[in-house]
Amino acid sequence: MKHLVLIFGSISVLAIGAILGFRGLVSHIYDYVDCERFNIDNIEVRTGIDIPAVTDVECSCNEEKTMKTSTFVLDTEQVNLDQYVSRNKFKAVNGHYENNGERKDTRWKATLDKGSHELTVTVEYF
Repeated sequence: MKHLVLIFGSISVLAIGAILGFRGLVSHIYDYVDCERFNIDNIEVRTGIDIPAVTDVECSCNEEKTMKTSTFVLDTEQVNLDQYVSRNKFKAVNGHYENNGERKDTRWKATLDKGSHELTVTVEYF
């Protein structure tokens, strides 16, 4: 019985440690607002938009780190654009697709041009 309690306790401690570690990593990525590290992950966590396989990325951030614009060229050999548009809730607007949103600390606008395969995401941090 003592061994069973020890095993269960050890597994519980490891599980809690893993959960807390993952939450800490997500929080760190969420707070990282420049182009240097975690650019794609930060956009995905803040906007809920999946950034799929890409062939090229350009990113710029203002000096105050309150706004970032990233342009991704999607790898259409790996990404079905019709499924991508549907899965990420883009809406057709004037010949391209948009996904906009706002949270208490973030506003974003994502634009997808299916002709050039470019996804441009502008994130404003409050």
